[in-house]
Amino acid sequence: MIELDFIQFHEQQYLEKRYELYILKNGLGDILYIGISTTDIWERWFSWGGHMTWDGNLIYGESPIGVKIENHLPDSLNWKIQLWTLTDCIEFCGKELSDEISKVTIHDIEPIIIRKLSPALNATYNLNPGKDTTPKSQKEEKLERKVDELYRKVFDNKK
Repeated sequence: MIELDFIQFHEQQYLEKRYELYILKNGLGDILYIGISTTDIWERWFSWGGHMTWDGNLIYGESPIGVKIENHLPDSLNWKIQLWTLTDCIEFCGKELSDEISKVTIHDIEPIIIRKLSPALNATYNLNPGKDTTPKSQKEEKLERKVDELYRKVFDNKK
C-alpha cells in the first residue's frame, strides 16, 4: 500500500504495482470513498467515464467523489489517496476471508473493506457510513443557498 497526495496521484508520481483498490481521505483524515479497478486506478479516475475530467487547467467532477474534490480545490489536491494491491487487501481482511484465498478477487474484498472502514460517500455495501467532517467550501455553501432559495420559491409560495 502506498499513500500519496492527490496531486501526486494525478501526476502519476508512483510506480505501478497492479493496485486494485483505492481509499480517498480528506484533509482531516476522514475516509471519504473506497473504490476498485481491475485494470488501472488512474484510468478509473481520469479516463472516459471516470470520476473526474482534468484537462490542463479545467478540472471538474463526474461522480460524487469527483465533485467533492472539485468543490474543495485547491485544498483537495493535498488530500490523501491510498493505493492497495490485492495482497494488501487480503492481509487487511484476513479474518473475514475463507481459507480459499487463492480464489479471492478484488470484487470479493471491496465489500469487506467498505464495511470495515465505513467511508462517508460509499452507499453500496456500507451499512454504517462514516461522517464527512470536511468543512463546506464556498462553492458548496453557494449551491446550498441556491437550493434553499429554489425550495422556498416552489414550496413557500404555494397557495
